[in-house]
Amino acid sequence: MKKVYLLMLAFAMVTGTVQAKDDEGQNMYDYELSLSIEHQATTSGFKVFKVWSFGRKKEAVTQEINMRNAVHGILFKGLVAGDMGKQGNVPPLVPDGYESHREYFDAFFSSGEYKQFVQATSRGLVYAGDVIKINSKRYKVGMLVQVNVNGLRKRLEKDGIITSVGNIFRR
Repeated sequence: MKKVYLLMLAFAMVTGTVQAKDDEGQNMYDYELSLSIEHQATTSGFKVFKVWSFGRKKEAVTQEINMRNAVHGILFKGLVAGDMGKQGNVPPLVPDGYESHREYFDAFFSSGEYKQFVQATSRGLVYAGDVIKINSKRYKVGMLVQVNVNGLRKRLEKDGIITSVGNIFRR
């Protein structure tokens, strides 16, 4: 029983999001990431996956919002490859969370710097099956993206946000 409780607690900590709100009072970082076998065609250092963003209007969930949420997810949630075991997993690059370097990440996202690490693999097109009406006031919109995980990691190391793996072993 204790193991189940600890597992649920760890899951709750990993899936927590920043509660920033947009102009309409909606949670800016309201999304899910999904990785499946069909999204495994990747090059070294890049990860292709689907980001699902939520919004009150399907038109409000833009390509930019999906791409921002994809980078946010890689940084703070990580990517779990459920149907492939641990092979496709990407742990969060910043396990300490957004709050650990709030000013840095506020500037990183508001200036659009995150855009150099992500691109839409389908030219930003959202297909019919990627728009799901959850209820009368909520939509879920998916988009396939590619994130340069290695480039993002190197940038965070250079900026002193995370420690490089090489520095861990130096003394």
